[in-house]
Formats: sequence, structure tokens, C-alpha cells
Amino acid sequence: MHGMENISMLYNGLRWAVLVIALSAPLSTQAVAPPVPTFTTMEGKQIRLSDLRGKIVLIHFWATSCGICLVEMPDLIQTYQQFRKRGFEVIAVAMHYDQPGDIKAYVRKQGLPFPVVFDQEGKLASEFNQVGVTPTTFLIDASGRRISKTVGIIDFGKLRAFLKSADVEGR
Repeated sequence: MHGMENISMLYNGLRWAVLVIALSAPLSTQAVAPPVPTFTTMEGKQIRLSDLRGKIVLIHFWATSCGICLVEMPDLIQTYQQFRKRGFEVIAVAMHYDQPGDIKAYVRKQGLPFPVVFDQEGKLASEFNQVGVTPTTFLIDASGRRISKTVGIIDFGKLRAFLKSADVEGR
């Protein structure tokens, strides 16, 4: 029994040592910011979300196999063309299960005017709350905050009304 007491005392001593070390470690006074995604377009161009501050950004997760995505794409193109000069940006993120050849063919056929990214490894989907369903759309305000998430078809009437009322830099 005497050996068990020694083990128990050693265990308790180690617990206290770990606690003392943890409490004596310097605490940072700065908050740790969440990672800022970097998007790489299918052409290899890097877009950092932080570089788009001052603009309203719509991040649209989609797939060529998603019927709803394809139905709403013309409205997304029209909205982008209508508001891009007022500081509205769109980044279309094709899901990891899509095929690069299918994405490129669709982009070419539809003439998508905004950057298209292939999330080949699913990292962007993970960074955006584990996106698994398409379409999923995030709206990011001019200060870089995510202000909405839409799973399913976008309400373009509401989106356009918001963009008309938003005070966006670059008008």
C-alpha cells in the first residue's frame, strides 16, 4: 500500500507542477484573430480576403453538379455586374468533389466575370464552418465580418436591396 501512496503523491505533485507552469506562462494581451483565408483562382491568382477590406464580398460555394447552383448563376452574374463598380466582389468556390475540367468548361461557357476557385482539398469549406451543402453563400461586410450565411438559393431581391443601401467604398 505504501507504494500506491507514493504514486498518488507523485501524480498530485505533477498536476500542480503543470498548473504552475501553465499559470506562469506569459499571457498575450492581443486577441488571436481567426485565420484569414487566401483564395487561389483556377488561373493561379492569389486573393486574400484582407485585401478586399472596404468592399462587400460574397463567397459562393457551388458545384457543377448542383442544379440550384447552375440555376442561380445568371442572377449572380447580373448582380455582380450591376454592383461591382460600387465595391461588390464575388468569389465562386467550387467544391472539392467537383472536376476541374467541368469547372473550367462551365466558367468558359457561362463567361463567369468573377474569380473562380477550386477548393481541391476542402480547406476553404473547412474554414467557412464546414460547408458541405451547395449552394452555401457567405456575405462579408466592408470591415471583413461575416454578416450572413445562406444555405440554398440566394434571395437576390434582398441581396440587391442590401447592396443598394450599403455604404461601400470605391463608388
